[in-house]
Amino acid sequence: MGFVVHPDGVVTAIGRPSSRLRFGFPLKGFLLALFIAVGVKAYLIWALGADVYLLQVEPLFAGSNLEQVAGQVLRPDALTLWVADRYQDVYTFLQAGLAAHRGE
Repeated sequence: MGFVVHPDGVVTAIGRPSSRLRFGFPLKGFLLALFIAVGVKAYLIWALGADVYLLQVEPLFAGSNLEQVAGQVLRPDALTLWVADRYQDVYTFLQAGLAAHRGE
């Protein structure tokens, strides 16, 4: 979309106006960062175990304001625990496949 100024001073728009919504906030970037954060947090819970992970996160709640916010963000939530369970399902599936392959 652009504009043309005619010799008589009239300004007219040319081209098609964009029908896409334009957000001032980078929504795609935020959703991607959220997706990555949940994935990494779920991996840590899966790899360390929920008990060890909680032992590492709990001291953050006794720290400064910034550490308390970090503790709230790092606290396990339902979505993260669900993703950690999916990691375990994939790991079990891969281990069964490797065991079957070695048995041939």
